[in-house]
Amino acid sequence: MNKISEEKFFEAVLEIRNWIRAAAYSPVKASLEVALPDAKSRMAYQMLDGSASMEQVRIACKMSPNAVVALANRCTSMGLMEARPDKKRVKLFDLSDFGLVDADKATKSGEKS
Repeated sequence: MNKISEEKFFEAVLEIRNWIRAAAYSPVKASLEVALPDAKSRMAYQMLDGSASMEQVRIACKMSPNAVVALANRCTSMGLMEARPDKKRVKLFDLSDFGLVDADKATKSGEKS
């Protein structure tokens, strides 16, 4: 590809990404609300950003080990988290982008800015 076509390709990809992002907002928010019905599960999801261990999340959120694993498995199967090669579960969405958690509280509970 020459320089001009690479730039046009990149612009087209960005435009497609923006349309997909806008179209997916409501369905993703609805899925997050179903998977994370309460403040405790939302806090746990926010903390699962790849930096906190399941044990750290469990302690901070006052959840049982089974509850944290079940949450991570449910979110992964719903396409809301990904399982990394190192077996860590990592969230794909920031709940504050969907108005499902206060951005200040998300930062204080372990979310990196």
